[in-house]
This record gives sequence, C-alpha cells and structure tokens, in this order.
Amino acid sequence: MRPTGKRKKAQSMILDEVKKQLVLQAERWGRAGHYTPLKLEEIELEAVRRILSDLLAERANLEYEMQTITENKKDIDIKLSRLQSYLKRAERVGQKHDKNINKMIDKLVGDRKKTNNALDVLKFKREGLVSVMLSDN
Repeated sequence: MRPTGKRKKAQSMILDEVKKQLVLQAERWGRAGHYTPLKLEEIELEAVRRILSDLLAERANLEYEMQTITENKKDIDIKLSRLQSYLKRAERVGQKHDKNINKMIDKLVGDRKKTNNALDVLKFKREGLVSVMLSDN
C-alpha cells in the first residue's frame, strides 16, 4: 500500500524531525558538526542497502520455496511479484541517495575533472620523488 500525499508528507515531516533531534543530541554530547547533511545522506544510503540486501535474501528464499514446494505456488508467486515492486522501489531510493551524495560532493570539491588532474599531478610528483630517492641509494 503506497502512502497518499498527506500520509507521505506526514512521514517525511516525522523523519525530518528525527534528523533534527539526532543533530541536536549530537551537539549536546559534544559532537557538533558530526551529522552533516552528507553524513545523514550516507546513513540513509546504508540503510537502503541493508533493506535491499534483506529483500534480495527474501526473494532467494521465495524462489527456493517455489522450486521445492508443489502446492500453493500461486501464493508464492503473488509474494514474489510484491517483493519485486519493493525491490524496484528500494533501488530507486538508493539511486536517489547516490545522486544526492554526488551533488553534495561536487559542491564541496568543485570540478571533479580538475580535482582528479590535480591529484594525478601530486601522485606523479610523489612517485617521481620516490624513484629519485631509490636511484640515489
């Protein structure tokens, strides 16, 4: 059962409130700045991955049941079709969180191509220093 507009908005408001309370409690315990928006997004992505893993395990169990049990295959087939919709939803949510994390990283890092080029130059300089040191010995 999918949440309606009002229910979805209410759920979203509750989750936002929980996030605010988490950040507030962390600040009270001296961990100010620990729960950044990026960290919260990573926590949500990890939760989605755990849920997706559980759903995949359940699908494997149902497929095994489908192969071994000769009766009530219709019930198992219905469960599999519902599970498939849950899997698709979890994958979409995971992709959304990946996209949000990449956007946040892009804001922090700037142009990734330029950053990678700069890192390559630093890596090359470090490798050059190591090879020169080895050749002097």
